[in-house]
Amino acid sequence: MSDPIALQPRLRIDIETPEHVALPFEVAPTSSRFLALCLDLLVIAGLLIALGLLSLAALAIAGEDGAQYFWAIVLVASFFIRNFYFAFCELRWEGRTVGKRALGIRVIARDGGGLSAGMVFARNLTRDLELFLPAMVLLVPDALFQGVSGWAQAICALWLLALALLPLFNRHRARVGDLVAGTVVVVTPKAVLMPDLVTEQSGAQRAQASGLQFTNAQLDIYGIEELQVLEDVLRGEVTSTLELYESIAERIQRKIGWDRRARVPAETFLRAFYEAQRARLEQKMLLGKRQERKIR
Repeated sequence: MSDPIALQPRLRIDIETPEHVALPFEVAPTSSRFLALCLDLLVIAGLLIALGLLSLAALAIAGEDGAQYFWAIVLVASFFIRNFYFAFCELRWEGRTVGKRALGIRVIARDGGGLSAGMVFARNLTRDLELFLPAMVLLVPDALFQGVSGWAQAICALWLLALALLPLFNRHRARVGDLVAGTVVVVTPKAVLMPDLVTEQSGAQRAQASGLQFTNAQLDIYGIEELQVLEDVLRGEVTSTLELYESIAERIQRKIGWDRRARVPAETFLRAFYEAQRARLEQKMLLGKRQERKIR
């Protein structure tokens, strides 16, 4: 089986969806990823400083009696901020953190499906091993081990250097977390994002799309991840062209057994199918049925 990602000139990649449609993306530059990380670290530092100031104020009010309980809460909160900031943001903002949003980059799945929680946690759990622990050994060695030798610090420095340079020596500019999770960081195309594709369709599109009917059996073939990929295409998250619309529409029509004699513009068909499938999936979720991926 061929690799679903094929490198193209100027570090552009084609990511193959479950429907075998190649969506073009540009790999995020290493400089953008580094600056995004710096911004995120500043955000984390700001949150920790704010937490510390609130701690001092609350401690002054609580007095010595509640100090031990209060500091326990502070330590737990600090742990969650440092360890789950990245995962929370990427889950909340579809592969983006504050830094990534500012630099116009995002995380996506290399298999062409949706970005799952497992992928997000996998790529971020390695961050301690890649960055935080070696950095602490170098900057504040006594915080982890008493009397860290010069050899240990030299090894940590080499470890940090090797992991920092890793994105320069693989074709997807991936760090260890990306390799483990099966993700890649790409440039987000500049586009005006619509809050809801269903409500933002023009009157003409709605009038045309309303005449297209799909059966539950046709809509049940696809799941949430495929709907998210289709939404990205319609929103302009990838470089969408008429040829891309026609390719996706043709594959969906073939999969669901659509009457190909009923000629309809590709984009109109895709928007109608998106609206119908979204309504179907929401209905199934209300009944406690969650379908993540398509039926093979």
